[in-house]
Amino acid sequence: SLREKIIYIILIMIIIVFSTKFSLLSTKNNYNVGEVVKKDIYAPKTIKFNDTFAKEKIIEDMILSSGKEYIYSSEAATLYLEYYSMFFKNIYIVKKNAIQMKGFTTIEEKINKKIPTILIREIVKLKISDIEKLEKNCKNFLNSAYNTGIYQEKENIFYKAPNDEKFDKLTSLEKKIVKLFTTPNYIYNEKETKKGIEEKVSQIKDQYIEIKAGTLIAKTGEVLTEKRLKILEALGIYSYKKSVEITLINLVYLGILSSLFYSIVFKNYKESILNKNFYRSTTLIVGAALLIFRFIDVNLFYLIPLDTAFFLLIILVGRRFATTIFSFMLFFLLPIINYDLKFLVIYLVGLTFSAQLVSKVTTRAELIGVGIQLSILKGAIYFLLSQFLVGESVNVLINLVYIIITGLISGMLTIALLPYFEKTFNILTPFRLLELGDLSHPLLKRISIEAPGTFQHSIIVATLSEAAATAISANSTLCRVASYYHDLGKVKRPQFYVENQKNGENPHDKISPYMSTLIITSHTKEGVELAKEYQIPKEIRDIMCEHHGTTFLAYFYNLAKKNDPNIPIEDFRYSGPKPKTKESAIIMLADSIEAAVRSLDEKTPITIENMIRKILAGKIEDNQFSEANLTFQEIETIVKTFVSNLISIYHVRIKYPNQEG
Repeated sequence: SLREKIIYIILIMIIIVFSTKFSLLSTKNNYNVGEVVKKDIYAPKTIKFNDTFAKEKIIEDMILSSGKEYIYSSEAATLYLEYYSMFFKNIYIVKKNAIQMKGFTTIEEKINKKIPTILIREIVKLKISDIEKLEKNCKNFLNSAYNTGIYQEKENIFYKAPNDEKFDKLTSLEKKIVKLFTTPNYIYNEKETKKGIEEKVSQIKDQYIEIKAGTLIAKTGEVLTEKRLKILEALGIYSYKKSVEITLINLVYLGILSSLFYSIVFKNYKESILNKNFYRSTTLIVGAALLIFRFIDVNLFYLIPLDTAFFLLIILVGRRFATTIFSFMLFFLLPIINYDLKFLVIYLVGLTFSAQLVSKVTTRAELIGVGIQLSILKGAIYFLLSQFLVGESVNVLINLVYIIITGLISGMLTIALLPYFEKTFNILTPFRLLELGDLSHPLLKRISIEAPGTFQHSIIVATLSEAAATAISANSTLCRVASYYHDLGKVKRPQFYVENQKNGENPHDKISPYMSTLIITSHTKEGVELAKEYQIPKEIRDIMCEHHGTTFLAYFYNLAKKNDPNIPIEDFRYSGPKPKTKESAIIMLADSIEAAVRSLDEKTPITIENMIRKILAGKIEDNQFSEANLTFQEIETIVKTFVSNLISIYHVRIKYPNQEG
């Protein structure tokens, strides 16, 4: 059933993918930071480890060595030293004249600080010589401080060495005065500092180290550090608890993916799944591709010609179904390739590109060209992604070479494998159609020798049907090739068909109408049996059965009716079935029309078209096209195409007025 088939293919993919995770559950180790290693641990494979700890150490050292950015004020020192001089001028005035201390208000406004009255009185009490000494000491300190820099970071103001130590040696009074006339001339610029650090950090690349297979990661008795634990995880060595977590996550992922696959395929691709040849070939290709990835080394993933699987699917089962199946296969691959999203992106982009090209390929040489073009595209995408995501130039170069190699061989490998799939699953592909259309094919040679009239009839039917199919955008190649084989069954008894009869001898004159009907109608089934022996694809065999539909043999019926007026009409019909495709319906019309037009005494455009429309009306009235999905517009196009081609075939010349002969 449909459901079972979809479930089977899902189970195959899940088993192959999940088998890569079985080893996770076999470990009983307990690896945690701070745990003592109980047994030497060696690297099971070679990897490139992204050492984030080394990068963080470089960043830390860089930040410590990086200078801070400050906004420098060149006027701060000049102004505040002027205010300082004004302060001591007022001190001397107060000292000499013993006047009130009103002159300090202006200075307070300038420096935006309150000058304590107690401080002024304390200074004024000193002797003039002591005041002069005080002024000199404070000024010397301020000059030195402004020259070396007074810094402000947020709310903190501090002196740069050695002035910070000099400040500590000042007297209490000197400190009070210096603080009044201290203002920062270097203000911390946090925004520019962060910007500078970020620029430097952005230039620090990921630090990769190569860990080769067999390298001792941790010795017995050592304590596991966070860095060593990360290395173990990169190597796929986990503690039991971590292994269970990863296994469950993978199961959830596969479960969600399987549900999506089931619903999409069940809803949109019933016919493709129920076609046993499509289903078997698809299952084989998908299973084989997953198995190759399952057992090949992780470093060689880009060397696997995965495009071959997609090329085969497109050619064998059609673009839409192939694109859906291959897309899901890529997502099922993710657990095997350790969720390498770069790999996924490259193949998804390549998928959309190759789907268009491969579906239009008609020769094997074109298929090789598509593989080469695809490798160039994927190589460019890989290189661009690598510049943003990876810092290992050696790996990038190697993988680029792998991608080019797979592009060169994917088309050739497809050509090599395709015939085996075509013959094993008896699938009709464009390439096989071309091979079957070769007139040197054993069956066609047999028709041409044993039933030459039928062969000539088939050639004309092929010409008509191919032109009509092209006009309505049907499969013209299928129409042409199927027309060659449609009357294959006539080789069993060729003399019973009018196109093969010679000297006016008609074997039907010697047998009953019933027997004649049986012989005539049996050529469809006999042709199918013969076609099966030569592994002619089902699509062509179906047309061989359908090209007469359930048509009524009126001639033999009327003969039989003379002897028995009550004979059932059903005994004089072809067994069918009716045409189920546009191609089959076109060949039915071309077959009937070619024979009818050949019998016309006068083959003019008018007589030909009248004959075509008469036959067409009979087929429609007999309900022969009810399952073929042909529109009236397409039928009209077919009629015009037939008329045009038959005029050319029979070299009909139009007579002009007053023209004889």
